[in-house]
Amino acid sequence: MSYVSIREVTPHAGKEGVLKERMKSLSGIMSKHGAKSALYKVVAGEGAGRYDLQNWYSSLEEGAKSFQSYGADAAYQKIMQMREDDPAGDVVGPWIGRMVFGAPKGVKPVVVHRDYFAPRNAVGKALELAPKLQKLMDEIDVEVGIGVPMLKDDHEMLRVVYRFESMVHWGSSVDKMVTDDRFLALVNEAHQSTTLKCSRMLVLQ
Repeated sequence: MSYVSIREVTPHAGKEGVLKERMKSLSGIMSKHGAKSALYKVVAGEGAGRYDLQNWYSSLEEGAKSFQSYGADAAYQKIMQMREDDPAGDVVGPWIGRMVFGAPKGVKPVVVHRDYFAPRNAVGKALELAPKLQKLMDEIDVEVGIGVPMLKDDHEMLRVVYRFESMVHWGSSVDKMVTDDRFLALVNEAHQSTTLKCSRMLVLQ
């Protein structure tokens, strides 16, 4: 089991450079206080142009300790004051989710999210299909994870996460996925209990 805290930040016009610099600094501070932190930019799909700051933890207790620790750091407080004095973006979050399948093995440079509408009774079906999906993705060296919200405004969301080694790896992998009858059959089976709402591509900053 692993847990993730995500801050989604859309830059104000003319302030993207400032926002990115601040968020990279925040990620570095959080890393010093126990978070496995990474900053991504959404480059395509829903939310394109925004930044996602992701902090990963092995337990909620670890996450709570990290949150308290970096919150008391003077460097963190300085950036929060800069945000108050000179806002550079609109912040949503942090919201907290948990991975119910496929915790990340490390930080990957390219990630794709596919967000589904999924009532809680559909999660079991997703977990039933997940090992079959991972077996297919192992053939093309793609990591797969499934996450659900713990603290969020939408608790009927299920996120399937695909992790790639590069943009080229994403392209070659998707070329194979969309022509693989086994993959397409799994997708169709998943759609019997869930509905795809949106998708996006994120690139590590």
